[in-house]
Amino acid sequence: MRAVFPAGLARRVGFLLLTLPLGIVYFAVLIGGLASAVGGAFIVGIPLFVGLMFLWRALARFERRLVRAGLGVDIPNPYRTPLSETRLGRLRDRLVDPATWKDLAYLLLMFPLGLVSFVVTVGLFATAITFLTMVGWGWYAIPGGYDLGILNVDTVWEALLVTPLCIPAWLLFVLAVRGLVSIHAAVARTLLSASPDPEMTARVAALQDSRARIIAAADAERRRLERDLHDGAQQRLVALSMQLGLAKRRLAKGEEVGDLVATADQEARAAIEELRDLARGLHPAVLTDRGLAPALRDVANRSAVPVELGQLPEERLPGPVEAAAYFTVSEALTNVAKYAQATSVHVEVTPRDGALAITVADDGIGGAEAGGGSGLRGLADRLGALGGELEVESPPGVGTTLRAWIPIGAVPEPAAAEPEEFAAETVSFGRRALQTHAVVYALVMALLVFIWLTTGAGYFWPQWSIVGWGLLLALHGWFAEGRHRGMLATETTQPDR
Repeated sequence: MRAVFPAGLARRVGFLLLTLPLGIVYFAVLIGGLASAVGGAFIVGIPLFVGLMFLWRALARFERRLVRAGLGVDIPNPYRTPLSETRLGRLRDRLVDPATWKDLAYLLLMFPLGLVSFVVTVGLFATAITFLTMVGWGWYAIPGGYDLGILNVDTVWEALLVTPLCIPAWLLFVLAVRGLVSIHAAVARTLLSASPDPEMTARVAALQDSRARIIAAADAERRRLERDLHDGAQQRLVALSMQLGLAKRRLAKGEEVGDLVATADQEARAAIEELRDLARGLHPAVLTDRGLAPALRDVANRSAVPVELGQLPEERLPGPVEAAAYFTVSEALTNVAKYAQATSVHVEVTPRDGALAITVADDGIGGAEAGGGSGLRGLADRLGALGGELEVESPPGVGTTLRAWIPIGAVPEPAAAEPEEFAAETVSFGRRALQTHAVVYALVMALLVFIWLTTGAGYFWPQWSIVGWGLLLALHGWFAEGRHRGMLATETTQPDR
């Protein structure tokens, strides 16, 4: 019975039947309003368009409630919160919101979609009811009977013969209702919900992958530290403890302990050296106390391959930048010592054009790949977190050149990171909205000019639409680009020449 009379069938049929009258109202009001706003004068057209925009946003909110009640599809509020403090700015924020224009597209699509839904639903339902009630018809009142194409029903016995066809007709009606409801739900989810930003989606995916690799690298580093402490410093401390215990027993017997004390001293020094190396690998004290240049000189002095240092930054840089540059050079020198079979390495770290340029070049066998090992991949993740880039050139037999760029001024403080990133996203979104606005303007104005040419009207009536909407487009362009580029500023600072 659930297949013949599914739950909520009456509610869904009511929703499908309601789409046609609502679609007719939406289409007539919106098309008429848009035509009046576009074809009217500038003073009348702009306020009319703004009022129409608020109207279709209100109608879209009504449609979301209707979809929730009729189809059980809950669509959250897709609108972006206006950020501007002025009324004109808040109006601009609503105009450039993609949800506003998706609302308009959904409301205009309701008419053809509602027409199809109404015709299919009513037609199949009427067919099923016709077959079911055909026996009770007064055949004397239907001249010529009822023509089914392959059979002309004009007697009660023929009506009894075709009555069972009401079952497949009803099942087809239920299946059609289910399909139409699925189409309406998909269209509502697509046009009445918030649209994801492709750039932000790609960035989030990249950040998720990077975070997963950083977490895995951190776990691997923690296990390495545990292993190094267990196999290195801990074993030396255990040996030191045994040597001191043995020396203590010898002293109690009055025996010589000089050799034991010397051995214990060696073990203590070795343990201290290993702990110092481990601490230096975590975050060197010289980097915190003295800066990047002394830390890089210390790394070069400890390198197994001779290092030639070029230009180094003597001024202090932001902490994250110095740490990323230090570990980039350290990891590169470690890879050179392990794999490159090089005889010399050239290292240069130079602030250039608002970024820190890092170059590590060796004369080894080459053949390295940026994604070939976890070390270089971890460096790419560390640099990417700061907006930096990593590039590796390693032709076989020529040597390897590692280049990295780290933005200096773009490194935000933790508390200010989110507003700056959000501001950059707002600028990018405003530019895309401006491009869409310009394309729509060009198409509509071309259509109006074409209508004017084909009608042969002497008065060039599209001029007010071209001028009015053009001024609105110019205002949109200033909001999207001018404010961020200093256009129309009261004071302009000339650069030094």
